Amino acid sequence: MSQVRTDINMNKTSKNEVCLMDNFKKYYTVDAKGGNAEYFETDLEEALDVAGAGKYQVYHCILMLATLSSALLEIIGNAFILPAAACDLNLPDHLRGIVTSVPNLGVILTAPAWGWAADSLGRKPVLLASCVISGAIGLAAAFATTLSGYAICKFLASLFLSCPSSLGWAYIGEMLPRRRRDAAVLICNGFLMLSSTLSPVIAWGILSHEWRCSDGSFVIRPWRLLTITYALPLLLVGLGIVQADESPKFLVAKGKKRQALAVLKKIYAVNSGLSEDHYCVTSLRDDGKRMTSETGPGCVVTKWRGDSTLSLLRPPHLKWLALTGFLMFGLFSLLNGLFLLAPDTINKIFTSPIIDEGNICVFIGQSNDTAVISEPCVDTISHATFLIMVVTTLVYSVVVLLACLSPLNKKTLLISMFTTVGVACLMSGLQENKMVAGAAMSAMQLTALGIGPLTAYTVHLFPTTLRGTAVGAVLMFGRLGSVVGASAAGYFLAAACAGTFYGFSALLFLCAALSFLLPKHHSSASCDYEDADTR
Repeated sequence: MSQVRTDINMNKTSKNEVCLMDNFKKYYTVDAKGGNAEYFETDLEEALDVAGAGKYQVYHCILMLATLSSALLEIIGNAFILPAAACDLNLPDHLRGIVTSVPNLGVILTAPAWGWAADSLGRKPVLLASCVISGAIGLAAAFATTLSGYAICKFLASLFLSCPSSLGWAYIGEMLPRRRRDAAVLICNGFLMLSSTLSPVIAWGILSHEWRCSDGSFVIRPWRLLTITYALPLLLVGLGIVQADESPKFLVAKGKKRQALAVLKKIYAVNSGLSEDHYCVTSLRDDGKRMTSETGPGCVVTKWRGDSTLSLLRPPHLKWLALTGFLMFGLFSLLNGLFLLAPDTINKIFTSPIIDEGNICVFIGQSNDTAVISEPCVDTISHATFLIMVVTTLVYSVVVLLACLSPLNKKTLLISMFTTVGVACLMSGLQENKMVAGAAMSAMQLTALGIGPLTAYTVHLFPTTLRGTAVGAVLMFGRLGSVVGASAAGYFLAAACAGTFYGFSALLFLCAALSFLLPKHHSSASCDYEDADTR
């Protein structure tokens, strides 16, 4: 069978003899006998190129974006639920940081397990089960009557939350041709950041109305409805995941080439509008299990077939795991750490009954001094707090989205993000203007801009057989940063407020410096190999 790659005119060639690659005018032409084309065998990456990028991937990305957004709502929702539930749950100030970070505790403990499950059992069944179970337990938290009951429900739900909060990134990339993955991940990250606007908007819409319904000792207040609203999307996305297809990369890695080919045919049919019979790949090449080494300018790549999880702890994977893990730690220590205390901190600025001027630390110190005095519990959130959070979240989300759509490469985005947020962190602790201080503290959510590039690096730096585990491990470092960041911020804002902002700023500037060690954006050409590229 002879195969010739050339540019041809569809009007001069039978549909049986050509196969469109992406949206470019490149076709595979094969010899035909008796009107029947001899189709060809190729590897998975080439087969994905042939299937193209189009409507199928758009639908799939929307589904994964909904999954990631649902998990994000459940994680950051505590920042708005707890200030409104403080009186009902008897929540002391010194425990707010710890309880706020509870959704991240289970994620840390189970991230490697879910990564292993996704690499062993498949993306689809693992993602479906984790979404449904996490959403169901999250609903139960709305009916807790004690702080311990609420915290336990949130912790149990978090045990299943690692998968929907991380696996979607790998699932997105594995359905796309290689050259479209970076763009897809970055765009989805931008829209994910935009979807985070829903958290303060939903909270404002529900918590702005004070009402209560009592059934004996059980009192239903707006924060319970808000808890249900944040958990419900996880159950809804499960309906969409039922209709999703398994990752062809996972199927090939498990030797299920026929099932992988069936998925590729479906992708091709949806994208092209043609019958699956027109897909000219008839089988996927299996090169067997082997290990070779390739050396290129500035890099040495080892190809592993049949990698084990322990391969992450061997060169060259270890250095990339350590670097991306630390950067994700620094990113999440702000995004899901210090920033989660922003609503409560900003609320203290605008609800202070004693002083009108000063920086954030002055208002926090005044609040701690008056907390000793026995006064009725207050768990209302001011409209000014909601206004700042909604407006700044929307503005910063648009900035993140535009940055993701810009031609800037991943490394430039990371360095710029860490530097900008580091400056904003300093300003939020020093600025005496309430509105400017609130806007600067809200700017910490710009760290979400780094999730996409760091995840894209992880997807490209690790082979298919390790990708799910690697993404889960890197995001586990991020969740660890969430817990450490929230707990440290909750304690040090009261004990050493100014030092808190200086310390977090130093961490961000360190992350900016370490980002220079990441591979160049186009450095993968000489280090490219079958299962991953080092872009």
